[in-house]
Amino acid sequence: MKKAVIVTLIIICIVASGVFCVRPVKAQYQGDITVNADGSVSPLTAPINQTGNIYTLTSGVDGSISISRNNAVFDGQGYTLLGELSLNDVSNVTVKNFITGYGGLQTEQVGIYLTETSNAVVANNTVTGMGSILAMNAEGLYAGIYVDDGGSNVITGNILLNDMDGMDFYNTENNLIVGNSITDMSNPWDGYGPGVFFDHASNNTIYHNNFMINPAVQQQASGSNSINIWDDGYPSGGNYWSDYQTRYPNATEIGSSGIGNTPYVIDANNTDRYPLMGPFTSAFYANYLLETTPPKISILSPVNQTYNETSVSLVFTVDKTVNWAGYSLDGKQNVTITGNTTLTDSMVTNVALANMTNGLHSITVYANDTFGNMGASQTVAFTIAKPEPFPTATVAVASGASAAVVVGAGLLVYFKKRKL
Repeated sequence: MKKAVIVTLIIICIVASGVFCVRPVKAQYQGDITVNADGSVSPLTAPINQTGNIYTLTSGVDGSISISRNNAVFDGQGYTLLGELSLNDVSNVTVKNFITGYGGLQTEQVGIYLTETSNAVVANNTVTGMGSILAMNAEGLYAGIYVDDGGSNVITGNILLNDMDGMDFYNTENNLIVGNSITDMSNPWDGYGPGVFFDHASNNTIYHNNFMINPAVQQQASGSNSINIWDDGYPSGGNYWSDYQTRYPNATEIGSSGIGNTPYVIDANNTDRYPLMGPFTSAFYANYLLETTPPKISILSPVNQTYNETSVSLVFTVDKTVNWAGYSLDGKQNVTITGNTTLTDSMVTNVALANMTNGLHSITVYANDTFGNMGASQTVAFTIAKPEPFPTATVAVASGASAAVVVGAGLLVYFKKRKL
């Protein structure tokens, strides 16, 4: 679940901050481009700027881009590629911010094509208009994103618009398909393929996608010999299906979760158990995080240092509203700080820790939010070392005794001298 949270948090950041600027097509580069296994780019005149393992497109391209380099990032920067972007037998490659389409009636039309590729990230791209009557009659490939063999890829934050097939997966597994929008409403060949299709492709996870397909002419999702996971559990949820309430008119929302109470059945082996009632948005996920993520607690005081007083201030903040907070000192039972007063986001709470003994101590703060999620701070170790009072009376006595000894010794020397 953490992975899913961690993974979805990353998607929201991409969608929120990576809304790229669509640049006007001016002087497009004409021709195909290859990024070789050694990292070199052919031809040298290709509009790609390379800085280490990062490649950025500097103009639109009328042609294809073929990538054979591992461990690299390719950023389209919102430029248009009128051709196929292909990843060929590579790993640890990211392709993002491309806009792909076609300018003619090719027999094969794929926007982004992954073949024998693993651990790649395909993020925040827009793929439009993949598919034509020529491609269909020639039995060629036609999909916005096509994954053939390989696996463990992340397909996220992409817009697939008016493609014959939105995404196709063949003989590939362990891919994560999350946060994409698949809309096919105006392509004249919409009725031919589904929004997403799996063929001998199992153990893939698909959730938080928007399937906005015209159900009168095209399937939302389908597959063959494939068993996949279509949701992220409750309350994270599954996918939005534009025909959900048409297929299940009696479905209702579970509380205020945004999730329907009736599963969406794709086929006998594939079901979205927690379909979304409306399109997936960052606001939906923010609400999910609010309800499922434990509060984060930051201790500002004490810190890892030595204090020369027996009273130390415990100062901390929480990142969300909580209705209970307490602390454990030296691993002992929790002491309640507030059980009735609500602590809110960024509120600074100051509690006095008094009458502490000298030595090493540790403290951990706990808080429970209004949804029942318990959070814990990091444990802070600190030392109390208040100096003991200076023993003045004892010193005075000792000093007097010492003086008497000195005087006595002096008299002894004097009498010895007198006898001589």
